[in-house]
Amino acid sequence: MNSRALLALVMIALLAACGGGGEGTTDTTVEMMDDTSSTEMMDEEMMSEDVLAVAEAEGDLGTFLTAIDSAGLMEDLHGEGPFTVFAPTDDAFDKYLESSGMTQEEALAGGEMLQSIIGYHLVSMMEDSAMVMTMDGDSLTTVGGAPLEVTVDGEMVMVGGATVLRYDIEASNGVIHVIDTVLTPPQR
Repeated sequence: MNSRALLALVMIALLAACGGGGEGTTDTTVEMMDDTSSTEMMDEEMMSEDVLAVAEAEGDLGTFLTAIDSAGLMEDLHGEGPFTVFAPTDDAFDKYLESSGMTQEEALAGGEMLQSIIGYHLVSMMEDSAMVMTMDGDSLTTVGGAPLEVTVDGEMVMVGGATVLRYDIEASNGVIHVIDTVLTPPQR
């Protein structure tokens, strides 16, 4: 028997053993194992993503991510954390720009003002919704050092005048709460 014939016999034996002997037939056990391992790998990947990667996956926080980059804070948020990020939506940034009379380029030009605004959206602790819901009338201290007041009314939570739209978006180094308004730190 030549090597090609032997290889063909081995392939036929393997296909028959796996239940894949005929066209259009599949081994559902193998498929289910593949699907399960793929899902587990996807969950593990998501758990290993930091707050920036998770925010990007949300799809409506692009302007906030651009602002973080322009403020020079990307590297910090790739760090160990823990961080609580109050992330304004793209719509919130549009409203902020309209009310401030600035273009996006002007607002995202960097500098101390932008760093101060972005810093007012970040807390160097992991504050999930269960914790924040108990803080009515209290404040969180932002990375910029300014207090961020928390108001709770039933199931509605507000931080610094912004309503939390989505809670507890978990990342490997913190948690994200999506808000409807760009926060501006109090004048010192």
